[in-house]
Amino acid sequence: MPKKRKDGRYSKQVTIGLKNGKPIRKTLYGDTLKELDKNYRDFMSLKEKGIILQEDNTTFRELSELWLTNEKIGSIRDQSITTIKGQLSTINSHIGDIKMRSLRQSHIEAFRASMLKSGKLVQYNLCLSRIRAIVRYAVQKDIITRDITLGMKRIKNVQKKVKRSFTAEERQLFVKAELDSFELCFVNLLLYTGLRKNEALALNVSDIDLKKKKINITKSLVSSKRRESCLQEYTKTAAGKRQVPIPSFLLDILSKYTKERTGILFTSRNGGYISGGTMDFRWGKILKKLQEVSDAPLADDITLHMFRHTYASDLYKSGIDIKQAQYLLGHDDIKTTLDTYTHFGFADVQVDKLEDYYNAVKMQSNGKVIPLKHA
Repeated sequence: MPKKRKDGRYSKQVTIGLKNGKPIRKTLYGDTLKELDKNYRDFMSLKEKGIILQEDNTTFRELSELWLTNEKIGSIRDQSITTIKGQLSTINSHIGDIKMRSLRQSHIEAFRASMLKSGKLVQYNLCLSRIRAIVRYAVQKDIITRDITLGMKRIKNVQKKVKRSFTAEERQLFVKAELDSFELCFVNLLLYTGLRKNEALALNVSDIDLKKKKINITKSLVSSKRRESCLQEYTKTAAGKRQVPIPSFLLDILSKYTKERTGILFTSRNGGYISGGTMDFRWGKILKKLQEVSDAPLADDITLHMFRHTYASDLYKSGIDIKQAQYLLGHDDIKTTLDTYTHFGFADVQVDKLEDYYNAVKMQSNGKVIPLKHA
């Protein structure tokens, strides 16, 4: 039965094992009866799985599994769970076998040094957030007494990569390269619709309406490096569910590609959805073909996501207003749409339009130019 302590907290004892024939007990605590009950259920879940008999032996890996089960699974999307599992795999390859009672900041700092040496600054910052959450979970469950991550900060990226679209020369490489039917359809689809990679890979032939010249985007894939990706019946964002127009030259490519196809648009060898690892391999083959027809080494920042930035750039240059662009790109927040335009330079400025505007103002002022007054 729960007991109320003098300090106002509630406590409850549970038996966690036997030593020399005598029961070993653990005292659980909670600021409220509801919190105590949750702590009890979490602890018993861990005990039933055989993950822990005594908290002194709990490793970071074991605790991370419990944290994921009790704090994340069921409360966030499957795609996010897959992402977190990948981050935990990276973390646990470095500190997973360390017992929580022995874990120190120096262990996390060694992990940080290894990640930075590999140029994985962004990944480290994300992993640090997971480590913090798990350590705080351990404090909450009375497995450790203090938060050892206090004072540890994310590392600022002083050399943040600038988002950009394909140059005219790079776009020509896709025309010159000897791409097979899958490669030709896939890269043109991304370039002229702005779909996210996992939105494109989730498409069925039935999602493409050739008569009305539009594509219905209603779902996405949860990617996996090692196994076949799985379908989720919703998009990355709420605004991701949308319809995107098919330009006439893309229509011809899609018509030829889908002519003898049904079901999944882009399939793996066994007819299922393409895994993340397979897609990386196929993208690598495309890059090699581009290099073969290029007179200079390819830029090292060319990624699949660059198709999406190029599409955003094309929308802007064609005169599509920002709200329409937000819809076509499937952005929940218009700030995200605006952020995709950060790669513009002077060459993209429509000087003639600005000059026309000033001439119109001049005409409205009867030929007089009104200078700004100094403050």
